[in-house]
Amino acid sequence: MKIINSYFEEVHHIESHFFSDERGVFLKAFDKNTSVFKDYVIQQSNYVHTKDKYTLRGMHFQKEEFAEAKFFRVIQGKAQIGFVDVVTKESECLNSGSIILNNPKESVFIPKGYATGYLTLEPDTVVLYFSDNIYQPDAERGILWNDSRINIPWESQDPILSQKDKLW
Repeated sequence: MKIINSYFEEVHHIESHFFSDERGVFLKAFDKNTSVFKDYVIQQSNYVHTKDKYTLRGMHFQKEEFAEAKFFRVIQGKAQIGFVDVVTKESECLNSGSIILNNPKESVFIPKGYATGYLTLEPDTVVLYFSDNIYQPDAERGILWNDSRINIPWESQDPILSQKDKLW
């Protein structure tokens, strides 16, 4: 696995070792020896199938002691993975960005201290993501996907949202 780009020196776009031949495909999906994973211990894995294009799930984070570092991979389809620094508040604008994933050999690692979310860009998109902490409903927090302090150029300005994600 190699880091192909970094954002704010903490969020890493990663490319995995990939091999293909007449038998099929081999993909190294996780490698503990990759520098960004040296202190990362997976505690929870989530598989999410989203039926509709332009469905946005997020922006979520957990408070302090329950904060999560997350590792995202799009298994099928295409998604825009968004991230927002919810710890550093140096100005009116929060550090934020996004990465579009549509190839299983690419992934993104987002450390603790960031709200995360994603917008599906194709129907039947499947996202697999890992967390280094267990989800705690009482510790969950969020920020509205289109909050004026966020500078994420979402691919849709009218996404499908859950009731919860409409109210952050």
